[in-house]
Amino acid sequence: DPGLPSWAVDTIQQILNDEDHLAEIAHQSFAHPNGFDSIPLENSHPSHRVRLHVWWPEAPLLTEDIHNHAWSFGSRLLSGALNFQTYRQSDEGSPYLHYPWQLGGSFAYDNSAVTTVKLAPVLNATFAENTYYTFDLTELHRVAPVKTQRPVSTLVIIGSWQRDGSDVYTEKPRHGEGYRPLKNPYPPRKLAERLRRYLDSL
Repeated sequence: DPGLPSWAVDTIQQILNDEDHLAEIAHQSFAHPNGFDSIPLENSHPSHRVRLHVWWPEAPLLTEDIHNHAWSFGSRLLSGALNFQTYRQSDEGSPYLHYPWQLGGSFAYDNSAVTTVKLAPVLNATFAENTYYTFDLTELHRVAPVKTQRPVSTLVIIGSWQRDGSDVYTEKPRHGEGYRPLKNPYPPRKLAERLRRYLDSL
């Protein structure tokens, strides 16, 4: 939808103008371990959710683990650019450790379930501002922001849950490490500051 960027701006402004709504959104917002802020803009629709992901210029550049999701999704780059890599299983690929992740599990890399899988790259490309794309839940991928003085941001439309977990592939063992830290919500005041800064950057 060509109106999505305007919808995102209008929705953020509505959140900032409603203290109760801001508090509700803040409770569900967090700094994702992959290096971006995850902020829900629509969580009440029965068939999909909408999240704003923001990579800030000063944040350290992290290398994501290769992964897929428990849902299919579509995304549009609202600002900046992303380096995108996708992978597939192949005997000609490099070895990775496969860690299944279960929804509601221990949020840790499970040594008993790990296997070795060979993955080969399929796509290595830079997606520019205003690019939009869709991914099936099984698509193996990882992304990294192209660092500039501006935030990189995407609007992600997430479909319904289609399975009870996802797959994570790492190059080094992660036995005993936490997979995802607890989602520490942003206090409403801190989230408001970040949202206003984001709007100013646009």
